Amino acid sequence: MNQRYCKHLLLTLFTVLCCALWPPLIQAKPPEAPSDNSQPVNLAVFVEGQVSVKRQGWKYSAPVVFGTRLRPGDLLTLAQSSRAKVVCSDLTLHDIPAGSSGVPCPTSRPLLQWTDGSMINVTRSGPSDGSFPMVLSPRRTKLLSSFPLLRWTPVSGATAYLVGVRGPNLGWSSPVGPVTQIAYPHSAPPLKAGVDYKLIVETNGQRSDIEPGQGLGFAVLSPKDRKAVEKEQKRIEELMLPEGPTQFLRAYLYAKHDLNAEAIQQLESVSQTFHAAAVARLLGDLYLNIGLTRRAETSFLNSFGLSKDEKDEEGDMLTHLILARIYAKAIGNKDSATQNLDAALAIAQQIGDDLTASQAKERLAELKRAVP
Repeated sequence: MNQRYCKHLLLTLFTVLCCALWPPLIQAKPPEAPSDNSQPVNLAVFVEGQVSVKRQGWKYSAPVVFGTRLRPGDLLTLAQSSRAKVVCSDLTLHDIPAGSSGVPCPTSRPLLQWTDGSMINVTRSGPSDGSFPMVLSPRRTKLLSSFPLLRWTPVSGATAYLVGVRGPNLGWSSPVGPVTQIAYPHSAPPLKAGVDYKLIVETNGQRSDIEPGQGLGFAVLSPKDRKAVEKEQKRIEELMLPEGPTQFLRAYLYAKHDLNAEAIQQLESVSQTFHAAAVARLLGDLYLNIGLTRRAETSFLNSFGLSKDEKDEEGDMLTHLILARIYAKAIGNKDSATQNLDAALAIAQQIGDDLTASQAKERLAELKRAVP
C-alpha cells in the first residue's frame, strides 16, 4: 500500500466520520432572508381621532390604526381635530397632514423592510402533543447576544432536562430541573460569530431534534453586522416615542436582520402592557417564519380581540387570509380555511379591494376542488 493511497484512504475515512458525527449541523444554519421580495415599510405609530386610507385599486377607505403599513400611492384622509404620525422606512418621523394627502415618506434607502407574507413557507410541523421538548428559541435565527435565552416546551411528567448546544468544536450540555428556559451561561464555551449552532433538549428519552425540518439552528452576528443593527436601533430610540411603539419598531428592525428570536422576545414583552392588534400579528408572522405554526395561530386569533376596538378592517382581512393558509397547508383543516376565506372575502368586498376579493374566490374554488 503506497503512501499516496494511505493518505487518500485516511482523508476519506475522516470525511465519512465527520458527516456521521455532525448530521444536525447540516440543518442548523439559519435560512437566508429572501432579498428579492422585501419591501420598505412605513408604519403608523400614533393615531388619535379618525384617519383612513384608500389603497390604489380600492373603491373605498379603511381605518388607519397603530401599526398600519402605509405605501406610496395610498390616499390618506385625516379628519378635523385628529392627529397621526408615521415612521417612514428610513426611520424618520412625520406628521400626517390634515385633509387628504399622500404618504409623507421620502423614497430614500429603507432601513425598515418586510418580506411579503405570501412568501412564508407554511409547512407541517412536528407533533405538538407535548410528547417531546420542542425548541422555541433560538431557532431559525441570528442573534445579537452571545448568551441567548434557551427556551423549549414542557413535557408532561418531566422533572429534569438535559440542555445542550452543538456546533463545530463545541458540545456543551447541562442538566436542569423542571424549567423550560435558561440563559446560555457565561461559564460555557463562548459562541463564535458566524458559526452555526443548534439547541438540543432531552428528557425521558425524548429529544428535541426529532422535530422534522431543516434550518432549525442559529448563529451569532458578526461584529460588523452587530454595529449596523446598533446604529439603526439608536435611530429608533432617538425618535423619542413611547416604550410600546419603540419596542414594536425595534422588533421590525430585528426581523429585517433575521434576528427572529430577539424580535419575538421584544414583542412578547411589550404585549404584556401595550395592547395592539399589529403587535399580535407581527408576532404571528415571526412564529411562522421560525416554524412554530400553532403559536402563530394563537397570536393571529388573539389579534381579532385586540382589533375589535380599533375597527381595523384591513388588518382583520389579512389575518383571515393568513389563517386560511395555516389551516389549509399546515394543519389540514379545510372547514376552518374556508371560514376564514369567506370572512376575508366579505371584508375585501366591503372596502372595495377587488384584487384581494378575486384572490380569496380563487382559493375558495381550490379548496372545493381539493380531495378531502
